Amino acid sequence: MTAPCRMILDVDTGIDDAMAIFYALHRPGIVLEAVTTVFGNIDVPAATRNTLQILELAGRADIPVASGAAHALTRPFVRGAAHIHGENGLGEVTLPEPSARPLDEHAADLIIRMVRAHPGALTLCPVGPLTNIALALARAPDIAQKLRGIVVMGGTLFHPGIPGIPSPMADANFWNDPEAARIVLRSGAPLTLVGMDVTMRALLTPAMTEAIAQAGDAAATMMRIARFYVDAYLRQYPSIAGCGLHDPLAVAVAEDASLVTAEPMQVDIELAGELTRGQMVADRRATGTTRPNAAVCTGVDVPRFTERFMAAMRGEGR
Repeated sequence: MTAPCRMILDVDTGIDDAMAIFYALHRPGIVLEAVTTVFGNIDVPAATRNTLQILELAGRADIPVASGAAHALTRPFVRGAAHIHGENGLGEVTLPEPSARPLDEHAADLIIRMVRAHPGALTLCPVGPLTNIALALARAPDIAQKLRGIVVMGGTLFHPGIPGIPSPMADANFWNDPEAARIVLRSGAPLTLVGMDVTMRALLTPAMTEAIAQAGDAAATMMRIARFYVDAYLRQYPSIAGCGLHDPLAVAVAEDASLVTAEPMQVDIELAGELTRGQMVADRRATGTTRPNAAVCTGVDVPRFTERFMAAMRGEGR
């Protein structure tokens, strides 16, 4: 029997992060050990509140939450995702104020403490900007070799990047803190990158939201939140069938890498280019001089992932 994936999930809880949390809680192969929060889709206090609310919605207020970085390593936080995630980060759906509170510990310190306490056992799954992970690795470089792995939602090689930023081939997470992304990619930790090349193939459609919503109150609430995201994608990409399931797919790959095909690559992040800042650049020259530092996902088994996603959102996984 395969050992469960013991996960620390790092989130900037907007809508797809909320679904990623819900997915992790309902998969039998995942043990969600802790959740850390970062700026990104929303400011970090709101991301922390949203995280606590989603955990309570799922009946798991016992899971520890630690708040982390409020801005990138070199730039202030500038909010720009309200049109995708809503002003409150949860599609304007109002949830009860959480009864739980975050730990009195910075997210990076929690990561360091837990990884050192459980060497070889924990997988980090950051699905927002990589600032917390970079801070942890900078403070404690030894944890890079004590992790089971880091599965990152970030990067794109072929799919166009997100609209509205100067770099046409950058995803939101790497764009929001390129310096942090470079630190993580150069850390020596075992890395898997689940980027837009695969996450934009795994879509949540309006029909799927309606089917999931029939599964009970929590599922219905999640799909009320998700519908804002679906509608935002339909406005932004007129020919698309639904919204990209970016963060849930990264969590799914952390549990089961067989859901994707991945190619070992030497990758880095551009920091200075006027049109390329935040872009992931792969050196794929077949000269024998490259040293792969990440497994980059290039294909995904959409039907198998969709089946698991639907079951998890319905609360059927456990």
